[in-house]
Amino acid sequence: MADGARFEGDIQLEPPTVKSPETVPAAEDHAYLAFIVSALIIAIAGGFLLAILLPLAETGLFGWSERVPQLIQAHGWAQLQGWAGLFVAGMSTRLIPRFAGRPGVRRNVILPILAALAPSVVIRTVVEPFVGGRLGDVLTVVAGILGGLGMLGVWALLSVTLAKGRKRREPWRYFAWAGASWWAVWAAFTVGAALKSIGNDRYVPASLDDALTWIVIFGCVGNFVFGVQSRSVPVFFGRKTPTVKRVLIPGLMLNAGPLLVALSLLPLSGALSFRLEGGGLAIAGLAAAWLAPIAGSVHGTAHRLRPRSRAASRYVLGANIATIAGGLCLAWAGLHTLASGGYEAYAFRDAARHAFGIGMITMLAFGMAQLIAPVFALSRAEARPPGLAERLPFWLLVAAVILRMLTGLLADHAALDVRMRTAAVAGALAWLALVLFATTVMRAIRNEPRMKELLAGMVHGGGEQ
Repeated sequence: MADGARFEGDIQLEPPTVKSPETVPAAEDHAYLAFIVSALIIAIAGGFLLAILLPLAETGLFGWSERVPQLIQAHGWAQLQGWAGLFVAGMSTRLIPRFAGRPGVRRNVILPILAALAPSVVIRTVVEPFVGGRLGDVLTVVAGILGGLGMLGVWALLSVTLAKGRKRREPWRYFAWAGASWWAVWAAFTVGAALKSIGNDRYVPASLDDALTWIVIFGCVGNFVFGVQSRSVPVFFGRKTPTVKRVLIPGLMLNAGPLLVALSLLPLSGALSFRLEGGGLAIAGLAAAWLAPIAGSVHGTAHRLRPRSRAASRYVLGANIATIAGGLCLAWAGLHTLASGGYEAYAFRDAARHAFGIGMITMLAFGMAQLIAPVFALSRAEARPPGLAERLPFWLLVAAVILRMLTGLLADHAALDVRMRTAAVAGALAWLALVLFATTVMRAIRNEPRMKELLAGMVHGGGEQ
C-alpha cells in the first residue's frame, strides 16, 4: 500500500513538503520548547506545588499561616504568568507566524522575551511571601518591570506578524489580534500591581489582583485558546471550521467581559464598580461557555487524526467541558454581583477560577501540545499505542478539576479543614499530572533524533520499492 493511501484522511499538522505559497514550511526552530520547559518547571516547582502547600498552610498544619494572603497571590502569579503565560507565549510565537503565512520568528528575537518573563515570575513568586523589607519591595518592582517588558515583547512580536501576514477573514486572526492587544494591557497592569504593592507588605490590593486574574484568563489566554482551537479542533472531529459570523458575538463578549472588569477599577462608587465587574464576569463566562463547543469540541471522536494521536484529543474534550462548567459558574457569580452591587458568590468564583485554570488551560495545554507541537510530530507517527504515562494525566486532571470545583462550591457547606485538605489532594493530583506530562515532553525531545532517522529510513525504503 502506498504511503499516501495508508494515511488517507489524516491531517498533516507539520507537512514535510509544502508547495503552496500561502503556507510556511515548519523550520527547525526549538525556541518555543524553552518556553514550554520553563513553564513546566515553574508549574511543578512553584504554582502547582503551592496548590498543595497553600491549603495545608491555611489549616495551620505548618508555620506559613501568617503568609497565606501573600502565598495566594504568589500561587496566582506562578500559575497565570508562569504556567499559562509562558506556555501561551511560546506556542503563539510558534504558531501564529505559520497561521499568518509568515516565516518563523528568529531565536534571537524570541529568547530575550523569555529572559524577561521567566525571571519575573520566579522573583515575584519567591519574594512576595518570603522576602520582606526594602529588598522585597525593590525586587518586586524589578519583577514587575521585567514582566512588563516581556509582555510588551509578546504584543509587539504578534502584532507585527499579524500586520504583515495574509489578510483572510478567519476567526483565529481576530482572536489573535485581540489576544495580542491584551498582552499590552497585561504589561501595564503587571507594572502597576508591583508599584501598588510597595509599602503594603508586597501584597497587591485584592480588587486589582482579582481583576487581573480575569483579564489574563479571558483576554490574554482565552483569545489564543479559542483562536487556535477554531482553526484546528473542529477539523480533528470531522467538522468545518467556524465562520467569522458564527463566532462574532461570543468573541466580542469574550473581550467585552474583561474590559468591563478593567473599568471597574476606576475610581467609581463601590456599587457601580461591583456592578461593572459583575457584568463583565457574567458576559465573559457566558462567552466562554458559548465558544467551547463551536470553536472547540465537547463530544465525538477525533477520527480525522491518526490513531496514535486520538488519546490526546480527550484532553481537548475535557478542557472544553470544564470551560462550559467554569463559564456557567462565573456567569452565576457575575449576575449576583451585578444585581447586588457588592462582592457576591465567592464559592462560584473560586470554582470557576479553577475550572479555567486546571481545565481550560492545563488540559488544553497537554492536549494541543501533543497534537500540534512540532516536538511531538515524530512521536505521532509511532505505531505503538499511548502508554500509561500519556493516558494517566488526563484522569488525574479530571479528578483534580472535579475536586477543586467542589472545594469552591462547598465553601458555605463544609468545614474549612475538610475543604482545604480536599483542595490539597486536588493540587497533588494536578501536580502529578504535570510531572508525568513533563516526562512525556522530555522523552519526545530526547527521542526526536532517533525518530527522524527512523522516518528517514521509512521514506528511503518506500522510495526503493
